Amino acid sequence: MRKLSIVFVALALVIGFSVNAMAAQALFYSEKERLTTAPTKELEVYGSVRIGTYWITGDKETNSPASATVTNDRNGTNHDDADLFWGLDDGSTRFGVRFKSGKVGANVEIRPRDQEAVGQSGNTSLMRHWYGTYDMGFGTFLIGQTWTPTFNPICNECLLGGGGFLDGFGDMGGSARKAGMQMHMPMKSINGLLKLALLDPGRRSNPDAVAVTGLPTAFTPAVPGVSYLGQNGLNPPIQGALPANWNTVDLTLPAFEASLSAAFGPVSFMLRGGYNTFDIKNSVTDQTESIDSYLIAGDATYSMGPFYLRGLLYWAQNLTSFGLQAPGSRSVYGFTPSLFTDASGAVQVEDTDNWGWFAVAGFKVNDMLSIEAGYGERHAEQDNPLLSVTNEDTHNAFVIFAPISITPAFVITPEVLIADYDELTINNQTVDRGKQMAFGIYWRIDF
Repeated sequence: MRKLSIVFVALALVIGFSVNAMAAQALFYSEKERLTTAPTKELEVYGSVRIGTYWITGDKETNSPASATVTNDRNGTNHDDADLFWGLDDGSTRFGVRFKSGKVGANVEIRPRDQEAVGQSGNTSLMRHWYGTYDMGFGTFLIGQTWTPTFNPICNECLLGGGGFLDGFGDMGGSARKAGMQMHMPMKSINGLLKLALLDPGRRSNPDAVAVTGLPTAFTPAVPGVSYLGQNGLNPPIQGALPANWNTVDLTLPAFEASLSAAFGPVSFMLRGGYNTFDIKNSVTDQTESIDSYLIAGDATYSMGPFYLRGLLYWAQNLTSFGLQAPGSRSVYGFTPSLFTDASGAVQVEDTDNWGWFAVAGFKVNDMLSIEAGYGERHAEQDNPLLSVTNEDTHNAFVIFAPISITPAFVITPEVLIADYDELTINNQTVDRGKQMAFGIYWRIDF
């Protein structure tokens, strides 16, 4: 009943506005009216090509295969290592078409499919945006896939974020792009915008992904707290993997997200949040457990002539289940919700608490050059009820970059980024996972 009440409220918010506006404005034209009032059609073609040219270094704690159970095994060496990246940013490079005809609009945007990346990750997605809109007078109704209400990163970092944002280091990109229905309503009294959305509960932007992200990790009393830990001994299990007999996933409700932005003089801010849930079921015992996730975030910007300051803070539960990341990168948010089994066979879900923050300071030197620096942290904590301990996972990052606009359509961005994977504590055992540094130039040409 609790879940049904949530979806009924969300449906009322999104659909209620739509139905009232339709009745008031008589939007269902007759065939004759439709033919005699056909609006002019407008079409815009656009695109962006982006490449990264940079070196990335990692210390031995980051690279060592001997510590693969307590760190991400990136380069498979027992010593400091450095590598060159010189290639297309196929995630942010794009080609799109915008369409407008009276009250109807649409946007289709695709990206290239890098064959090397496909071979490494299996990611064959080409779609970034694919949606249609209808102007209802008081707001815009949208169906399809595009940015969600919780997407509003504050840092323009390029190299690791892909021009970009540092989503795993405190900057919060929300659920990024997801398919569903949205309602966008201008709030003129506060110079803002209210967004409401009912979204796919199990997919992100990759249509080839398995439907559910952030599935639980199983812990059994045989090796309390560490017996089933998935990739590299720590990261979330492969997408779609569940403990023995827990092999059924039920998606009952759409994910719900909302945001409200406002601006008053030099200050602007955005509040945003969302809720998602799914059930897992034991096919033998028919026991069912719910995996609930939520996100609450806020950010603000203060501008003082050429100077600006931005800050962001978020609090969440089970971010890996919120639909934020693809299988290979969900670990940037820390622990998945975990399924504990005690000696009697009783099962319970232990949630993960997530929080983080990011701060940015910038200065626009002139129309050609600006400088920005930022620092952020993200934290994840999860209790182990079998050992009465708390597991902790932390990341932080510092970045400084200087976008240089050769023309408004041609921008090069020198950048230095230090990503600290910090300490990981599992059952009172703590390890340092080391740092990485990236330095180079990000190139972008828009057309």
